[in-house]
Amino acid sequence: MNIFNSLTAKIEEFKPLNKNKVTIYVCGITPYDTTHLGHAFTYISFDALIRYLKFKGFQVTYTQNVTDINDRDHDILDRAKEQHISWKKLADFWTRKFLQDMHSLNWIHPNHYVKASRHIHHMVDLIRDLLDKELAYRVNNSVYLDTAKFPDYGKLSRLTQDQMFKDSLDFDEDLECPEKRYPLDITLWRASTADQPPHIPHLNSPFGPGRPGWHIECSAMSMEYLGERIDIHGGGNDLIFPHHEAEIAQSEGATGKIPFVRYWMHTGTVFYQGAKMSKSKGNLVMVSDLLKKYSPNAIRWLLLSHHWNKNWEYKEKNLIQAQKKVETIESVIARSETTKQSGSLIQQFTAILDNNLNTPKALEFLLDLAKKNSPGLKNLYSILGFRTDALSKRIAGS
Repeated sequence: MNIFNSLTAKIEEFKPLNKNKVTIYVCGITPYDTTHLGHAFTYISFDALIRYLKFKGFQVTYTQNVTDINDRDHDILDRAKEQHISWKKLADFWTRKFLQDMHSLNWIHPNHYVKASRHIHHMVDLIRDLLDKELAYRVNNSVYLDTAKFPDYGKLSRLTQDQMFKDSLDFDEDLECPEKRYPLDITLWRASTADQPPHIPHLNSPFGPGRPGWHIECSAMSMEYLGERIDIHGGGNDLIFPHHEAEIAQSEGATGKIPFVRYWMHTGTVFYQGAKMSKSKGNLVMVSDLLKKYSPNAIRWLLLSHHWNKNWEYKEKNLIQAQKKVETIESVIARSETTKQSGSLIQQFTAILDNNLNTPKALEFLLDLAKKNSPGLKNLYSILGFRTDALSKRIAGS
């Protein structure tokens, strides 16, 4: 199997660190609002990858996080204040909604689905390691990663310094913090301040009360559940810098083991109405809304009809077509008397997916088999996570 690796910008042969065992970490949601199609594209793409790896005989351990607390994101905290509830209760509510939407799409639940707020002690331990190795420095009660100690910082994103500054601003990084030796240094622990609003939590640490940095969270949680080196780390391509770049520096700095990740996989961006689909722009297409009109399999087909690392734009007409295609396939499956398929068909199907998980071409292959009434279509259809039971039917009118 070959896969595109963001770290090398090349398609490479997939060779896990430990023979037939594969470790995967995918950055999860910040739970303060509902699940949109951009989220679903990332997680269904990785769901297809995990299913295919298991089909090929790999033992997969999959971890995904929930960013319910960090140093910079006030979305949860401010939303909770507006609604007069605790930030933990708000995060729990939207996490449950996310899981409900994803399970509706037949998404495999991760082996470890972990909340940042429950792993503060692991983050503190990692920050201590970086301080002990003099790769981080403490100012008052805050701690920062000294990026000057990492000459290859930027090896994942390959950005110029000007581009790093721009992208950092887009993520609301604290570039003007007077405590930092260099504006791009990474916040590992942000100290609480005397004038801090009461709805902002004060978490205890050896450095003083405060909150962990966004980037240190994923380093700590991936190491806790998957070890100091992992096979695949993924997320949306907007996380390459600064989030994943920071993860590499923190993790490799703390452990001394390089590379922290063998294969970096980043999904493309989903656009709608000419702009990136995002909560800040308000141009969202909600999975829960689509499920009222279209079947889960149709939504899954739409997502997998786009290559996992390519950008694309949502248009409802394409979802309408996806609904028709899954109904064509499922009508053939319903009439089929056998689930067996020839070794030749399996070889053709796997050859397609072995080529950088080419799900769009795999779907074309399935549709062609359906048009030919080929036996064994059901098994190939299910490899990519399509349900072949009653749940695959259109929800509207049910």
